[in-house]
Amino acid sequence: MAKSQIIKDLANGKTNLQTVLKRAKVLLQEFDDEKLMEWIKYEMEGYPSDVVVPKYRRIPGQPFCSYIKGSMANFLKYTNVPLSLGNMPEDERETFYFTDIRESIEALNATLQEHKENGRGIGRTIPAEYYSYIAKCNNDMGMIIQSVEIRLSMPQILNIFPKVENKLLDILMYLEKQFGNLDELDIDVDSKSKQEIKEITNHIYVMIYNDQSITIGDKNKIKNSNIISKIFKQD
Repeated sequence: MAKSQIIKDLANGKTNLQTVLKRAKVLLQEFDDEKLMEWIKYEMEGYPSDVVVPKYRRIPGQPFCSYIKGSMANFLKYTNVPLSLGNMPEDERETFYFTDIRESIEALNATLQEHKENGRGIGRTIPAEYYSYIAKCNNDMGMIIQSVEIRLSMPQILNIFPKVENKLLDILMYLEKQFGNLDELDIDVDSKSKQEIKEITNHIYVMIYNDQSITIGDKNKIKNSNIISKIFKQD
């Protein structure tokens, strides 16, 4: 059987993820299953603050700090110094170092393109209310913090796109195997028994959610920050 054009276009990089997500949405809605549609919806529209993001959207970062030490008459200024925060408890380090990327695929791609052109990286600022605690965790109460930024791992941000692409390819190839050519964006679910539909649905669940985190922290004042509104220029 000849491969569906939708699959060939995605595999050959001839179409964008947003378009394929829309086509997959049309196909999957035939199963009339809300949970099955959630991943597609969130990748297209963004993940709400009360929804756990997949692991591939949990991005680690490195904290950098600008601060001064000493008296006003004789002080030293430090700019963009990496912090180790060795005294920070492990559970708080998870919240501090990692950022949930909640933007839609389309919005995230536009943001990356814009800031690539401007030579800027992606990160988030830490509110001033945390400065004294950060100094304590850095074992240096003499530092007067002026700013703290978490610079996110760009390779892991970029890895979001192939992760989504591979999931879509797996889903589409599986649907093609079960229902035939997909180019008309129409699958005949009536050709399968209820048990078969249940098995197909469960199989797609595994494709989508097999690497999804099942827990969410309650210290989410930092974790749920929006990266688009908190872009900073990397030196």
